[in-house]
Amino acid sequence: MGSVALQFWLRIQALFWLPVLVMVAFCPDSVSWEFSIAGIAVSFASVVAVLRALRTPADVVTVARILGLVAVAWVVVVDVPILAWLSLLGLVLLDLVDGWLARRFGGSAAGAVLDMEADQLTVLLLALLLVRGGGGEHVLLVPGIRYFFVLAMWFLRLPAHDPKPVDGDNRRGRLCCALVVGALMLALWPGLGRGLADLSTAFAVLVLAYSFGSDARFLIGRLRGARSAA
Repeated sequence: MGSVALQFWLRIQALFWLPVLVMVAFCPDSVSWEFSIAGIAVSFASVVAVLRALRTPADVVTVARILGLVAVAWVVVVDVPILAWLSLLGLVLLDLVDGWLARRFGGSAAGAVLDMEADQLTVLLLALLLVRGGGGEHVLLVPGIRYFFVLAMWFLRLPAHDPKPVDGDNRRGRLCCALVVGALMLALWPGLGRGLADLSTAFAVLVLAYSFGSDARFLIGRLRGARSAA
């Protein structure tokens, strides 16, 4: 796995998706649903190519998870019906399966990155579904925080591609990701009131801001330590 190629891919993603999220927030008619879903599919296909994935059973499940989410989202008109919601839930839960497969049959550094990027694209897709159904535009901050983090680390010349940035420990990140995806799925629940849905998505924004803020503080602190030692 080439870190230079991955860093380049991450920066291109951030430069592409941040403006798209701004346009969806302030001028939603300027971005078609088909364009958004096709963009997610292309983003995922390109990271699979960059990582040269599909080498382990866990990678195959990760790819199947995103392909399924894209397929379900493509046919959703506006509101998410119960059958589509259950399909989304089943596909989201495949994240547990690929994790088990990685532990059972062996994973890889590329597979860990692929899983992280699949989680990011899952969050992006769910956020776009919520706005499409009339949810608060603040939910777009959830995927947007990661893209802002990538650009900020680029400016500071710090890595933003490591799924375990804090001394190889990603337990906090995994927990925060689970809470965020759970909050977005709750907000998508058919018939849930707008107030409760917006409260759930606001919780997701706070959780993700805390998670990436912690990563940024750690990376900046390590950079300052290295400069002091030099």
